[in-house]
Amino acid sequence: MVLNGKGNQYGISKKTQAAVLDAIAKLDYSPNKFAKSLRTGKSYFIGLIVTDISNPFYSTIAKNIESVLFEHEYNLMVCSTDESEEREKLLVEMMINQQGVDGLIVASAFKNASFYEQSRFSRTPIVFIDRVVPLHNANYVVTDNFGGSFEIVSHLLKEGAKQIACFAITPLYLSTIEDRINGYVQALEKNGIKKNEDLIKAIHFDHIKEDVEKALYDLLEKGYKPDAFFALNNHIAVALLQCMKKKEFAKFSKVEMASFDDIDLFNITDKKVISVSQPVEEIGKSSSNLLLNIISGKQTSISNVVLSTNLILR
Repeated sequence: MVLNGKGNQYGISKKTQAAVLDAIAKLDYSPNKFAKSLRTGKSYFIGLIVTDISNPFYSTIAKNIESVLFEHEYNLMVCSTDESEEREKLLVEMMINQQGVDGLIVASAFKNASFYEQSRFSRTPIVFIDRVVPLHNANYVVTDNFGGSFEIVSHLLKEGAKQIACFAITPLYLSTIEDRINGYVQALEKNGIKKNEDLIKAIHFDHIKEDVEKALYDLLEKGYKPDAFFALNNHIAVALLQCMKKKEFAKFSKVEMASFDDIDLFNITDKKVISVSQPVEEIGKSSSNLLLNIISGKQTSISNVVLSTNLILR
């Protein structure tokens, strides 16, 4: 009881508590985590499954999740799926069945919710981040992707852009990407500009730079002269900045650059990049606190958190 900080709660005298603490110090004693997990039925591990931990967006989220969990004596295990549904299945199974995690935080690559609707997962609390999986009873913490996209495209149009090329990361069915494309399209339509499929480029997750180059060549061949490029994630934005330094893409040197996601590089690059900043730290903190509350029983109802974005003008 003293070890667990409940001496006062259980009426243990100050003298006895002092004696116990003195013995702990002399023996250099620390509780056995394995024995504790056997007694409590908890592993004190949380699993975090994201698409790409090398992406600053996800690594920052992971850092903030770990910070919250550390305060509650929980440990974090992190894995990447590389946008593979099959890999995600294996990782979820491993985390639950082999590692016995107490809960999961997942940025899912799944197109539908059938995998997570299996009854065998009902005992493991899951909080989804970044993407909304179409589950009836899903807990999630996401960004207002539609609103952020609508705002930045509206700004470009207000500044005089009439032809905006949109570079979208695959898979396009992800709620994140769908919402950003919809925000882009609706901002155009509100300003009397029809959607042009030739200006929406699908950039494959596994070969971003190559696909960005192909998309730029396609724009040149078809005679398009965009006023702005809108990258739907930071990796695409970086690839665009790199490609625009090549001689063959000199015609695009004065094109405005916009990115959904903000990274430190945009503060030092020669090319001005306006961006949509997501509340990355808040995503990490909110999702981990929500999961801990579900595990402890403090949170019993479904929670859907949508966080606002911030437009950064450079």
